[in-house]
Amino acid sequence: MPLDLILESVTENPINLWGSLLPHLFVSAGFFLGVYIVGAVSLAGIGVILYGAWLDGTLLGERRWLRTRWVDLSTANIDTEDDPRRDGMSLLIARSPDSELQVRLPICRGANSLPPEELIALADAITGTRVRKGSDDAAFVIADRLRNLAR
Repeated sequence: MPLDLILESVTENPINLWGSLLPHLFVSAGFFLGVYIVGAVSLAGIGVILYGAWLDGTLLGERRWLRTRWVDLSTANIDTEDDPRRDGMSLLIARSPDSELQVRLPICRGANSLPPEELIALADAITGTRVRKGSDDAAFVIADRLRNLAR
């Protein structure tokens, strides 16, 4: 182990700074840098691999880091984030009205978008049991945008 090499170098009598200690310090620094890089890449890979989102009726589920969160789209506060480079919706945000729970679903990533049937299913889940309160009801406006995006 690198720490054993450093301890051995420091306990030599006399301490051979150039011949023993510095090379072992460099080996240790390289070892710990490698552990750090492998750990960071592994965590990033796990975060990407373990992400998933799906629709079950009106429930939208999102799995991140082995924890699944569910929000009922028919009662949730619906919002979007728009991509300023393209005139379109990039992210659907559903917040549960009774808790701080929030689910974020990517709609468009670059040139890729959700398939039309999934966009229509999302729009139907949002408007399924809601009563329209006016022409500017945010949930219905977003559902209409999803249906237009599906065309």
